[in-house]
Amino acid sequence: MSVPSVSISARAARRLALGHPWVYRSDIEDDHGCASGDVVAVEKRHGRGGTNSLGWAFYSRDSLIVLRMISRGGEIPARAFFRDRLAAAIEARRGLQGADTAGRLVFAESDGLPGLIVDRYADAVVMQTLCAGTERLKDLFADCLQESLAPRALIERNDVAVRRLEGLDQKSGLLRGELAEPVTVEIGGLSLPVYPLQGQKTGAFLDQRENQIAAAVYARGHCLDAFCYQGWFGLQLARGGAAEVTLVDQSAQALEIARESGAANNLRVETVAANVFDFLTERDRAGQRYDMVVLDPPAFAKNKRALAGALRGYKEINLRAMRLLAAGGILVSCSCSYHLSMDMFEEVLASAATDSGRNVQIMERRGQARDHPERLGFPESRYLKCFILRVS
Repeated sequence: MSVPSVSISARAARRLALGHPWVYRSDIEDDHGCASGDVVAVEKRHGRGGTNSLGWAFYSRDSLIVLRMISRGGEIPARAFFRDRLAAAIEARRGLQGADTAGRLVFAESDGLPGLIVDRYADAVVMQTLCAGTERLKDLFADCLQESLAPRALIERNDVAVRRLEGLDQKSGLLRGELAEPVTVEIGGLSLPVYPLQGQKTGAFLDQRENQIAAAVYARGHCLDAFCYQGWFGLQLARGGAAEVTLVDQSAQALEIARESGAANNLRVETVAANVFDFLTERDRAGQRYDMVVLDPPAFAKNKRALAGALRGYKEINLRAMRLLAAGGILVSCSCSYHLSMDMFEEVLASAATDSGRNVQIMERRGQARDHPERLGFPESRYLKCFILRVS
């Protein structure tokens, strides 16, 4: 069997040796006419025309990330290889999600399956194929998921912008089975409706699941959940020790689902449709004080060019939140911007504390849920930051 090969630079080979799974376009020396979606042999030339074999990768002609490593050796990955790796990812999460009926089953490169995301919502499974290689193997992955999990519904949510960078169409819909929305899931003792065909990401933000449960331990008095989306942070606070919970988001549709969730769990929450920056300023001017504030904004820095503006945005919302907190209040501050590191985020929080004149203690530094594991050598898999702070 003839297998296409790609030659890469010494710089890229060194990066691969350190565990990073990507090779960029600038480090491709010869792709020998490979086609997008091919599984290719990765090689580095040396000496008098010889080559060193570095493993196997998915090839994508249209992406800046041309190669995504699959394995570092052995035989060319085929159907049984991908079936076994998918099964291993699912097995690795056994017990991690406890009694919860929603969580991540496959986390792309972290599970050695580049570009593949699989999330479970009760008996519905949602799949994303985000690079040319996994897109070509979509039917194989769908077959494996059907055989191993027997979901009532298997859905694709490939309506994300990153697919355009891979030269792939955006699309979503039901692949197998049948689906009546919403799907009800159990998370942290709450029954929550999820709309896999309509919601953000694959239907919800599962990476914050453990942080939401952890934050509820600190809940008391009047709590504010800003950038709340469907209110999962705030609902956990209401289930915990909060006397009042206010949910703020710009999306009226998301707030309607939050109210629906509150009613389903016999929890009372107030919802406010507003721009969070404006809301925080107005509440501060009005002298409002909260015992707890949660900030879970969308990514302010989607690329390096946006980082300077993102730093200002994070500083502003955290400064305003600290001013709104009563003495001894708790601030839960999050960032999902990969380009903003944990250390940089901590510096932003320290600067906001100085400008607000508040003393701040770090109670917890947290990241994404354990079913979204980081991969050593691949910092892109470490993206979510969550600080739980006591402000006095």
